[in-house]
Amino acid sequence: MKSLNPNLHPHSGHFFVEQDGATLRASTWAGVIKRVVLYRQRAKYPPGKPEEEVTAQACARDPVLCREDNGAHAAEIKRQPLKARVLTWLNNLRSKKAEVQFVDETVTRQRATICASCPNNKDLPGGCASCKAAVKILREQIIDRRLQDGRLRACDVLGEDLPTSSNLELQAVDDGSLPANCWRKRTI
Repeated sequence: MKSLNPNLHPHSGHFFVEQDGATLRASTWAGVIKRVVLYRQRAKYPPGKPEEEVTAQACARDPVLCREDNGAHAAEIKRQPLKARVLTWLNNLRSKKAEVQFVDETVTRQRATICASCPNNKDLPGGCASCKAAVKILREQIIDRRLQDGRLRACDVLGEDLPTSSNLELQAVDDGSLPANCWRKRTI
């Protein structure tokens, strides 16, 4: 699957030519996609798949803007040190804070019990005080004063901060590296 490289600016600008010939422009690809959605709603066109269509058209027009998204990026992130993966996960989560949903404290405690005995529950490596402080600040910005079980550290498989993730409504993941009883593989 192809994706647009957000670090490259197209010489001809960010735009999409709709089926009726209308040219929809914006300052970013996300803006173009938003305009396509709104334009189709106003014109009473079927919604289609604007993100895929904008990407396909831009890649056909200017292939240098595109990259093949074959899972290599996700694999590279996983190879990063645990500390970097956890900070990346927390920063991404903080940027989506408005979408965050919490589970009740009983569920958080059940999850904490599972994670506390998991071999993938690891301390962040190194003695970097500023990194630990950053994790603490990000965690508090996301979960505020919710339960933070002192036995939880970070998930070495998923690169998540366990005191944070145990409080959140998260989608189950398919990762063969997770233990059979992992709550991230099934809902408790």
